[in-house]
Amino acid sequence: MLRYGKWLAVMVIVLLAAVPALAQEAATVTLGGNADLGSFLVGSNGMTLYLFTKDEPGKSNCAGECAVKWPPLTVGENELPTLDAGIPGRLGVVVREDGSRQVAYNGWPLYYWEQDMAAGDATGQGVGDVWYVVTPPTVSVARTADLGDVLVGPNGMTLYIFTNDAADTSNCYDQCAANWPPLTVADGQQPSLQPGLTGTLGTTARNDGTTQVTYDGMPLYYWAKDAAPGDTTGQNVGEVWFVVQPPTLSVGGSEALGDFLVGPNGMTLYSFANDEAGVSNCYDQCAVNWPPLLVGASQEPTAGEGAAGAIGVIERTDGTRQVTYNGMPLYYWINDVVPGDATGQNVREVWFVVEP
Repeated sequence: MLRYGKWLAVMVIVLLAAVPALAQEAATVTLGGNADLGSFLVGSNGMTLYLFTKDEPGKSNCAGECAVKWPPLTVGENELPTLDAGIPGRLGVVVREDGSRQVAYNGWPLYYWEQDMAAGDATGQGVGDVWYVVTPPTVSVARTADLGDVLVGPNGMTLYIFTNDAADTSNCYDQCAANWPPLTVADGQQPSLQPGLTGTLGTTARNDGTTQVTYDGMPLYYWAKDAAPGDTTGQNVGEVWFVVQPPTLSVGGSEALGDFLVGPNGMTLYSFANDEAGVSNCYDQCAVNWPPLLVGASQEPTAGEGAAGAIGVIERTDGTRQVTYNGMPLYYWINDVVPGDATGQNVREVWFVVEP
């Protein structure tokens, strides 16, 4: 009996140890692909996701019979969509005409296709010349623990510039290019920038015939020793290699509200009237709804043209570093979907966009 009880206890421990792995919730959007199209976004069920070119950023135009054939990817009323680790870009939620909440990637609503039968199927690609699989932009912004927001490639890996390059000219070849692989696009392909990011993408021809992506004229590279998204081990190597960081604060705006501050991803920033200068009073569920604008552990915030106020940093109770403008902590609003949205303006008469 004692041996049976010991065996049973061991079995219970083994089963309990397995529960967290079984119960772990998959990300709403992750990366899949197939041999024909390469990598593209898929849902937590592994099925291919599509965008509809007749939609508008932040708005779905597919309802009725269209939505039967192309079921929207939705989340529950109090559920937030999640993007799998390493995928650049941002998720949001678009409220559909029927009140359901559709997931959007960089502002574009996401759908499945009824005729896809298994993971890897992408039979909806090109249907009607308006339905397409979704791939990350060539260049996006992602947050790192130490350096804050930096530019990353479509694989989520950190991008770098080489100060020994010249505008639109790479001087990194041979062993240099082995250590610092250039970010390239296929011949004739135009690189894409995450919506809302400042700066200009271009291309330059390399002497091996490949086409390298440039940002504000400077060629972009990966670093061979970065092992995973979020790594920035190439920063300041040889005092000539550096990550690329958009300004922490820039000036955006809308027709209704005029100019206001936006973050490095182009999304609207807000202040909270219940805060005090240098002190945030927004935590827990408040901070879920109003994510603070943060910088990395060793990053100092920067301002683009037109943001002339005093920029500072405060430490939050969780140890993260929040940006302030003229003393007031800055936040995003979870219900804004695309750059230019300012749906948080005057929420509960305590949240307001921030004038430059």
